[in-house]
Amino acid sequence: MEFDIGSGMGYLIDLSDIDGADESKLRALASNIYDACTKVGFFYIKNHGIPKESVAAIKSEAERFFKGLPEEKKMELDREKSEYHLGYGPFEDDRKGGQKAHPYESVLIGREVAWDTEYVGKVDPKHDAINLLPKEEDLPGHRAVVGKYFGEMLVLSRKLARIFALSLELPMHFFDDKMEKPGALLGLNYYAPKGQQRPDVNSAILAHTDHELFTILLQSDGINALEVVNGQGIWVPAKPFPDTFVVNIGDALSIWTNNVFLSTLHRATNTTGGERYSIPFFFGPDYDAVMETLPSCISETRPMIYKPVTQAEHYLAKMNTAYGASTLVAA
Repeated sequence: MEFDIGSGMGYLIDLSDIDGADESKLRALASNIYDACTKVGFFYIKNHGIPKESVAAIKSEAERFFKGLPEEKKMELDREKSEYHLGYGPFEDDRKGGQKAHPYESVLIGREVAWDTEYVGKVDPKHDAINLLPKEEDLPGHRAVVGKYFGEMLVLSRKLARIFALSLELPMHFFDDKMEKPGALLGLNYYAPKGQQRPDVNSAILAHTDHELFTILLQSDGINALEVVNGQGIWVPAKPFPDTFVVNIGDALSIWTNNVFLSTLHRATNTTGGERYSIPFFFGPDYDAVMETLPSCISETRPMIYKPVTQAEHYLAKMNTAYGASTLVAA
């Protein structure tokens, strides 16, 4: 369903039929997603299957982490200790080495097999992310809530990936063997009230694209902050709506589709000055999956743009550019 979001049109897509066997309904759903991805670049989803209790729980855990964990305990989880940039990112308004400022707090968490209910016992735990999470005694129950939400988002993401495949006129299960141990990441972000860290700094995320296939974003209720560039190149607000997530296209899907699905440029500006949380789930293919432009997305008028690249190579190149290459040596 198309609806007005202010200075552009948005799409609210009902996923009620995503588990059904009716091919006509699945193709109608895929068609709606294709329109959203080619005309706007993002869309909202409702009836997505994520329980309200899980949404409330992960929001609560974000608040517990950022406001309940002492600073020294957070810094034990500093992402500088991670080769893959996992862990805690503190507020930094002036970063050394020419890197962009990081005027908000964040946590980045990778996939662990134990959380992936569809693949427990099928995929070797050696593929687990090396996460930096609080000790149980420091934040009791945190890991369990994070793992449950992560697992539910993996289920939803694989379903969406199959609809994306249909929308591109591919077999529905085209991506299945490329997402058995996916490069999935959960982010917890905290934007403090204006002036809490420094009187002249307003928490924000600068304009960027995401690295994975797509992102499923949970926003703070009632706080307008996210803005995206629509198909006409205009910044439009992506307001939070109750019981929905925002889905935006990432770089990996742009690579596969030769920019038929263009990675969505977006930013967050904390215009209210109040505190805000956002919880993005980034879903990418297996890190060893080779992302190679689909032949159907290449033509005389749309020549091939991207060279084949693995998700791991793509992810590390992007993250090393954003945060600086790790000084750690890979095992």
